This record gives sequence, structure tokens and C-alpha cells, in this order.
Amino acid sequence: MSAVAQTRREVLIDFYRSCSMLFVFYHHTANVFPDSVDLFTKFNPFAELFIVISGFMVGYVYLHKEQHGELVVRGLKVLAAYFVISVPVAIGMAVLGKKREPVGEAIFDVLTFQSEPTAITILKFYGLMFLLLPLILPLFKRHRGLMLALSAAIFVLCTWFANTRDPALENPAAILLLFSLQAQLFLMLGTWLGDLHRRNRLIGPRFYAIMLALFVFGLVLDGCLGFPSNGEKYPYRFDKLVNLLWTLPLLLALLWALFAATRQWAAVALVLNVGQNSLIAFLGSEVVRQSVKLALLLGGVHPQVYGQTMMGLFDVVLVTAVLWLYRAHGLQRHPVLHPLGGR
Repeated sequence: MSAVAQTRREVLIDFYRSCSMLFVFYHHTANVFPDSVDLFTKFNPFAELFIVISGFMVGYVYLHKEQHGELVVRGLKVLAAYFVISVPVAIGMAVLGKKREPVGEAIFDVLTFQSEPTAITILKFYGLMFLLLPLILPLFKRHRGLMLALSAAIFVLCTWFANTRDPALENPAAILLLFSLQAQLFLMLGTWLGDLHRRNRLIGPRFYAIMLALFVFGLVLDGCLGFPSNGEKYPYRFDKLVNLLWTLPLLLALLWALFAATRQWAAVALVLNVGQNSLIAFLGSEVVRQSVKLALLLGGVHPQVYGQTMMGLFDVVLVTAVLWLYRAHGLQRHPVLHPLGGR
């Protein structure tokens, strides 16, 4: 992509989104193997950052529009994309997996959210939230403080319920509902931040001070508790929230430093393609991941940590390269990489 095209967007936001997605792709693929070792149980706020960034773009772009039909269309596209991947996977699992079941039942369970055959659960959350945003955004625009307080209250109530480990949480549909009620807080916070940025009231000394205070408070509190978070996110527990208080600000700072050091590199445009084509990237990553699972099933491979890491990196490299080819040739754009300019 040319530097001129990049200056029309908030390039740093695309960089945040792209890096978050690429790590999620790596993490999903590396952990697909039996007896896999999760190397990031104490530092894995990438999915939450992606949700916040998505909310940021909602507040920055869509909040002040009078019509929200585009959000409804987007939500339907996201859900359709989820089904396009999940239904074939569910059929394959019904035929080849350890738990054999009728193919019709497997398809019905996917369509009604009663099963989770893929690692792209987040697409279900996005699809449902985009369908609801036309109802939420007008209220948010008029009553920001009230809506944020209500969002936080819903999060706390649902997280308290999740901590009780109710047996109903074994049902994928119940897990999706509870997770969606929790994850909406990150989306709403991002919407608020995007609105502040649109009005030039976000970035400044107060923002940096708040981020630093959250980092110190979260790190001290998590340390006093013995760093109990084990990386599980669906649904959230309070220990994961405490972990996010310091990992999210730290991740923002690290990615900002990385972007500042590499933004003039032509290859950064490759990474930005991922965030700018997020839906296709999610689908591509899941195709790679399911291919790895199929190879595992057929070959009975049980790699060590090194092998898991290599397969995760393979997913990242392949998705990044395919998206660049898609942008360069599928959309009839010239495959030229230029150093980034602008903000």
C-alpha cells in the first residue's frame, strides 16, 4: 500500500489490531496439539486489545452517524463467515472425530450455537454485537456515563456468576452469552476512547498517567495475589481481570515502541494488511489451524514446544502472505510496499 493511502487511516490503530490478531492466530495454532504447553498464561491480553480497538473504531467512525445500517450488514457478514468455516469443520468432526454424531445434528448444533467446533468464537460475539449496536449507540451518545456504568455493572455481575462455576457453563450457548455480556465492557470502553479521540480529548499527559497508574496498581495487586491467572478467558474470572489491569497498558506501550522503531520499514505494510482485512484474516487463520489438526489426526504427531511454536509461526506467516497477495492481486492493486508516512 502507498504512503498516501495509509495516511487516510489511523495507522497505529491498524498496527495494534494486526499485531493482536497475529498473536491470536499463533496462540490458537500452537495450542492445537495434544498436551500442548501454553507459554503465555500470564501475559495474553491480545484478544481483549483487539476488542477494545474494534470498539475504538466504532466510537471514532460510527458513533456520530445518523444511520447504522452498515453495522447490521457487517454483523450479518461476520455471522455468515463464522458459519462458512464452522459448519464444514463440524461435519468433519462428526465423521472423523472421537465423538461421532449424526451430521444433521452437528450442523444444527453449530447454527444454534450449541457447539464450538472452531477457535473463532469471537466472531459470534462480533456478529451479535454489530447487530445490537444500532440500538446501543444512540443511547450511548446521549448517556455516556450511564451506559459505561451499566456496562461495568453487567461485567461485574457476570464475572461474579462465572466465579461460582455454575454447571450450566458447560453449555457452549451459555458460555457464549456470558462471555458476550463480559466482553461488551471492552467494546464499550473502546467506543468511549474512540469518541474522545475524535474530539481530540484522549491523548495527553492525563492519559499516560492513567495508563501508568493502572499498570502499577494491577501489577502490585496481581503480585500480592500470587499471579493466579492461568490464561483462561471464556468466561472471565476476576483473576483474569486483575491480570489485564497491568498487561493491557504494558502491551500498548510495547507495541507503540515497536511501531515507532519500525514504521519506516516497507514490510510493516504487510502486517497492516492483517488488521485492515480482519474478517478474511480470521477465516484464513482457522483454515490453517484446521489443516494442522487434520494432519495431526492423520499422522498422530505430538511435537514438543519447538514444534508447536513453528506451526504457530507458520500460521502467522502464511496468513500474512496470503492477505498481501489478496490485496495486491485480488483487489487489483499493485504489489508495491512503501515506507509509511503521516501519523
